[in-house]
Amino acid sequence: MYAAQLYQRIRDEDPVVGGVFLALESMFRQVEWHAVPADDSTEAQLWAEFLEECRADMSHTWPSLMAEILSMLVHGWAYFEVVYKLRRGPEQPDAKYRSRFNDNRIGWRKFALRPQRTLSAWVYDGDGGIQGMYQSAPGGRVFIPIQRALHFRTTEAGGHPEGRSMLVNARRAYRFQTRLEEFEAVGIERDLAGIPHVTVPVEHLSPEASAAEQSTVQLVQEMAAGLRADERAYVLTPAEEYGVTDNDGKVHRLPTGYSFKLLTSGGTRAHDTDKIIKRYSQRIATSLLSTFLLLGGSEGKGAQALSGDLTDLFELAGTGILGGIASVINRFAVANLMRLNGVPPELWPELEHGGLSDAALRNLLNQLAGVMNAGGITHDPNLEASLRQKLGLPERAEDSPQQGEDT
Repeated sequence: MYAAQLYQRIRDEDPVVGGVFLALESMFRQVEWHAVPADDSTEAQLWAEFLEECRADMSHTWPSLMAEILSMLVHGWAYFEVVYKLRRGPEQPDAKYRSRFNDNRIGWRKFALRPQRTLSAWVYDGDGGIQGMYQSAPGGRVFIPIQRALHFRTTEAGGHPEGRSMLVNARRAYRFQTRLEEFEAVGIERDLAGIPHVTVPVEHLSPEASAAEQSTVQLVQEMAAGLRADERAYVLTPAEEYGVTDNDGKVHRLPTGYSFKLLTSGGTRAHDTDKIIKRYSQRIATSLLSTFLLLGGSEGKGAQALSGDLTDLFELAGTGILGGIASVINRFAVANLMRLNGVPPELWPELEHGGLSDAALRNLLNQLAGVMNAGGITHDPNLEASLRQKLGLPERAEDSPQQGEDT
């Protein structure tokens, strides 16, 4: 639960992460999908057409489904419940029967995402296989068996049901970046407005102070804290005592009172917070880019691919992700749909995805250029060179000796 909330907060709040995932979603939504018949027979072709009808007859569009499936990149996994319907025509008031078609066949009503934050527990069989998940709902826990579900994961290594989020390596940098941004904002505000400094009578701060005097001090503290819009900071000190000498040379201590003033900063801060924050932002962008490129490089191409063309890298990673999505849909959604309609296994069609278009890849690269700027490029020399070339950035300048240094 905590991990799901953390990853979603990083996805929603960090501009670099949000920009990268928006670019990835835009790229995958443009991929074309189509049904492929089992063979060249007329009957096989008809069932492929039926599969296309079911895909177009759902309560949501296929591109929007792809965007929800890609939530697995944020969380490492995505779990959908497959909801069916009887196709009894468009005039049916009940959504369980409403369809563009009126043939009484069983079709897909929707693939309903069960948000990662609602996970209560996973259920396993005696061999460690996943049997389903319990979802936390307003009326209590609901069990969704794996037989009625589509379970997408970024990786199935180790059989873990939650895969591995693309944001795992970005968590530490995000935590430090967020804290530094908060400290920087508070520090600037304090420099501009000052810190309230309040003095109160000395006797009010003594252990022997009366209840009324203690209550007065508490009220002054609340008023001073209320002057701050950010961190409730103030300084409370005893008032200075004043002495007056009479004509006989005797010193009389006058009672102390209240005062209020603003303390200002004594100078510029010692650290360049902007530079430090950019460094963490760069690490977040680098971890996202590297993780995405590795998702599709499980065929021994990862290390060699780093020296190749950047477009090929993204196409390789994207194709690997699409292949995993298609495998889950065909194995569980399409197979169950055909089985419910009594179709012989030898006539089952499959859904295949098209390639990532050049326009989609260019759009992705352009958006990455906008959110990463120059500081978001990975430190790897080969990948950095490819990135600079594709994004239209100048070549990296060679390090040169500083002026005035001995050579």
